[in-house]
This record gives sequence, C-alpha cells and structure tokens, in this order.
Amino acid sequence: MKRSLKIFIGILTGFVAITSCENQAEELTSTAIESSLLSKYISVGGSLTAGYTNGGLYREGQLASYPNLVAQQAGVKFDQALFPVGQENGTGYWATTQNNTSLQFDKISDKLAVLTTSPLTLAKYSGSVANNYGVVGLRVSDVNKAGFGNAKIQGFNPFFERILPAGKEETSYTDFVKESNATFFTVSIGEQDLLSYATSGGKISMTETSSFALNIQKMLDALVVNKAKGILTNIPNVLDLPYFNFYTFSELAKKLGTTEIYITTGNGIVRAATANDKILIEAIANVGKLNAGNQKKGFTMTYPLTTEEVLDKDEISIIASRLSDFNGILKFEAEKRGIVLVDLNSLYAQVNNKNYSVNGVKFDNSLFTGGFFSLDGISPTPRGSAVIANEIIKVINENYKNSLKTTIPSLDVSNFEALKVKQTQF
Repeated sequence: MKRSLKIFIGILTGFVAITSCENQAEELTSTAIESSLLSKYISVGGSLTAGYTNGGLYREGQLASYPNLVAQQAGVKFDQALFPVGQENGTGYWATTQNNTSLQFDKISDKLAVLTTSPLTLAKYSGSVANNYGVVGLRVSDVNKAGFGNAKIQGFNPFFERILPAGKEETSYTDFVKESNATFFTVSIGEQDLLSYATSGGKISMTETSSFALNIQKMLDALVVNKAKGILTNIPNVLDLPYFNFYTFSELAKKLGTTEIYITTGNGIVRAATANDKILIEAIANVGKLNAGNQKKGFTMTYPLTTEEVLDKDEISIIASRLSDFNGILKFEAEKRGIVLVDLNSLYAQVNNKNYSVNGVKFDNSLFTGGFFSLDGISPTPRGSAVIANEIIKVINENYKNSLKTTIPSLDVSNFEALKVKQTQF
C-alpha cells in the first residue's frame, strides 16, 4: 500500500544512513564490564523499552531498542523476545520509498507474527525473556492488573500475552518482572498513560494521578526488593511529538486555500481552530474531504472536524498538567529508593528546539529529516534509540563508577538508521 506525502497519515500509533539495523546491533563491539552490578540487567517498561518504531514492533527495531544497545556496549548477556526469522516483521511497520516527485510510504506486511487482527494476537514466544521486559502500549495503570496478558480477557495486551509463559496468564506485569531477580534495571514507562488520551483526541480516559502514584510505587518496590540498583527515565512532553505538530491549523488552512478550519472541542463546542489547538497527524487527510452534501470537512461550522481528530486547548492543558504530576511522582519515588533519574524530558526538549547534536549529527523533531523520530511520529528511530542509550550509558558511568571495572563506551549514533527505507528486491 503506497501513499504520497499529501495523503499519508494512517500510521499505527499506540501499540540518513540506510543499512540493516539488525546488522548494526549484532555487529557492535564492546568491552565486557566485569562487575556484579550488571550481572543480571533487565529493562522494564513500554514501547520505548521494547523497541517499537515506525508504527510497529519488528526484529530490527527490537535489536535497536535502547536497553539492548546499552547491554551490547557493556558486553553483558541480554535476551529479548525477538521475532524469529520468517516472522521478523512482527506486527508490520511503515517504510519509505522515493519516486521522482514525492516521498511514498509502504506498510510492510509480509513475514508477520500476527495470528489475528481483531483482537490483535501474536505468535507466542517460546524462549526465555530473561532481560528485556518491554511491552508495547504498557501503561503504569496496567502494571498490577491480574490477567493483563490473558487473551481470554477483554482489554488484554497481546505483547504481554506473547511473552508470558504458559500457565502464567493471570500474572501481573509487576509480579512477572519481580521474578527476574535483577541486579540492575532500567525503567521507561508512563508515556502511554498520556498518549492513550492524546492520540484519541481525548476520547480514551487518562490515568489518574493517584493511580499512577500507587502503581509506580508497587512496581519500583518489587524491583528493589533484593537491593538491585537502577535507573528510571522521566516522561518526555508528548505535546512536542511530531504526531501532534505535523501541521499547525494556520499552515493547513493556507495549504488548502481556506481562511478557517472548524473543530469540535471536547466539550462539544464547534469553533474555528486557533494556534492553541492541535490536529492529530492521522486526521490531516480528512480535512477538506467532501461529504454527501458536497461540504468540505472542516471548512464550515456545519461540518467540522470531530473532537477525536483534534486536541483543543483545554485538553492540551490537561495533558500538560498531568505530565507535570507524573514526572513529579517519578522523581519523588526514584529519590526515595536511591534510583537514579534520567531526564528524557530535557533530552526531547533539546531535540524539539534543534539544540541537540552528537557525532556530528544534528537532530530535530521533523518527521522525515530530523533523525530522531520514526515514521509514526511518536517513537524514536534506531538512531534516536542510540542517542537515548548513550544518555543511559553516561548516567551509569557517572553514578556507578565505583562498581564498574571500566567505563562503558558510548555509541557512534551516525552508524544507526535515521529513516526507514524499504529495501528494494533485485
């Protein structure tokens, strides 16, 4: 399925050197760190931890997950639930192709591990998870739910179900990672608690602050119960992601030759969009579409964009407030347990403000040329994951130098893929 830049928007959201990312990850060389600190390193969290990128989870993305890159550089054993050969494209993902006039997009849909699509179920992973416990779409509000990986229960998570051993279907995520007996951990979670609300235009409820606090406390307590050391990342500002900033309403109106674009707010009010509102990337192609009455969508008050297609200024304010609450909780709970906090929020802000560069590579939040964000407009590219891995490595070296025999070397991020291009078959 191909789409030009003008009409491409339909990207799966929740759940530039072009070479094979799998080869990049597997060919990394590193110095083994002879330390009991990292003798059992596990990674905990959601889509970022799992290696979700370009709108899907697939083997190349898994190999470029930041925890795997950290482990490779440290020279420590790190098992992941990799999609096997023959199913290496996992859920499928987006890739680009170039013709003479525009950038086009293909949904890679062969060699999948998908068993059913409604609900989504995936081929079971039969090996040992052991180290990477990343689960796509995992929210803090989910981590203590019994049966969250049970395919017989409505609302289960297919990515968690895929890695749960037989007979463990009722095990909560917290109890599952507690069984790892880790000596060191990294945790990246909480972004999806905001994104579920944000990417649905406010339709799906956001995690309550009290629930977030209670669940993160229980999970962190389980991780440090055996005196394990660890790192916790805070949550980036989701409102700065390309998914919500592909076009402003004024840019879109000018492009389509209209003076105003009308939206429906979360309160049901129809009004002209302002600079304080955002359109979801997947809704852009709907603007100007004709209905049966020959009206162009968004061009009149009688045929506005729906509330699910936009974030109005009040919804944006709610997200910003909840982000502040969540990050405050993460900081407090990390300090209380001696867990080192890594400021991903600040890193993403530098990328958004075009103030981040490394190895001679500059980054920004442009969807196609920025290098950091993948084609889904939310998750990082392999190059972006390498940037995050370097931040984690730097913090490990600074805070645990007395436990390490030598420092962990950083990655050259220029060696990693910045834009997913479909490989041409000859």
